[in-house]
Amino acid sequence: MTHPATDEDSSGPLRPAHVFVKPPSDEPAMLRPDPEPSACQHSVSQHSVSQHSVTQHSVTQPCVSAVSDRRTSSSRPSARIRPGRARLESLAALLEDDSPAVLATVQSHLRSAGRAARPALQRISRHGSAEGRVRARAALADLWRAPVERRVVGFLTRDRIDLERGLFHLCRLTNPAFDPRPCQRQLDELARDVARKARTRTDPLQRALALVEVLGIEHGFQGAQDEFHRADRVQIDRVLQHKRGIPLTLCAIYACVAARAGLRVGFLPLPGHVLLRLHGETVSLIVDPFHRGETRSETDLKRQLRARGHDFQPVWFRDADARSILRRQVANLARSAELYGRRGELRGLRAILAAIEPHRATSATAP
Repeated sequence: MTHPATDEDSSGPLRPAHVFVKPPSDEPAMLRPDPEPSACQHSVSQHSVSQHSVTQHSVTQPCVSAVSDRRTSSSRPSARIRPGRARLESLAALLEDDSPAVLATVQSHLRSAGRAARPALQRISRHGSAEGRVRARAALADLWRAPVERRVVGFLTRDRIDLERGLFHLCRLTNPAFDPRPCQRQLDELARDVARKARTRTDPLQRALALVEVLGIEHGFQGAQDEFHRADRVQIDRVLQHKRGIPLTLCAIYACVAARAGLRVGFLPLPGHVLLRLHGETVSLIVDPFHRGETRSETDLKRQLRARGHDFQPVWFRDADARSILRRQVANLARSAELYGRRGELRGLRAILAAIEPHRATSATAP
């Protein structure tokens, strides 16, 4: 049994004013004072002055109210005060700085600014230096990953979760525009092939073996021997496309197809290598989708585990639930991000692990 090293399986205060002047740019509207009165204006009668005062009051009040309302409404979407546009432009420009301390501070401020930082980052990503463009694009990626990461945490902390939907949520961590429908259609087609083959059999275990015959033999789904921890080998959409992946993702594809075809399977969460149990009526069979569905015996597996220094744990041979499999897949994605230097992605994945299971946040290793 292949034993991967990881678990397979991110304006000054308002001044008195008489005239409401529309600003030439998108800066906040301000009230500007009238010019100094001329000599002839000083000769205006007291009655005229009174009338002017009334007029001043009637013009100025709505303007102050309008500006106040605008400022109040602009602060409603967020409890924190976001930096001004000029400051964000200056912060984004500092992404070209070579000092790690400066970069860390700048990146933290830009993340805190959220969406407001996007225009400045987009300008640097197009017109900055080579290093600045790379860092700006990474910062933009952090910004679009943040809401996805929150949704993943929300999903994984529900009382009941669905494995397939959870895997699709994880796909959006690397591709925010991910559309699950092509994957669902492919899984539907595979399930139809399996159901067509299984319906000619009466024995439940033989019916379940149709999974291996269709996925492993006919369609050639198997393990990725090269670049094992690349994200393309972990995310289910990419594995469905290339038919090469880590053990956990291959087992998940089998399980999604089995659910559609009315067959019962379970995950065996062995250390470093997830296997699949096909359930019959009274007996079961362990298969390894990484090796195109080859069968494994419990006796051989226990011996191999002992040879690798693992003390036997009964839980390894019990069917794992969807939540634990998805946690393990998040750890696989974190390991991939770590090995390939995707630091922003790694930071977000570790935050997810910390939120769903604190003691696993620092040990992201598990195919």
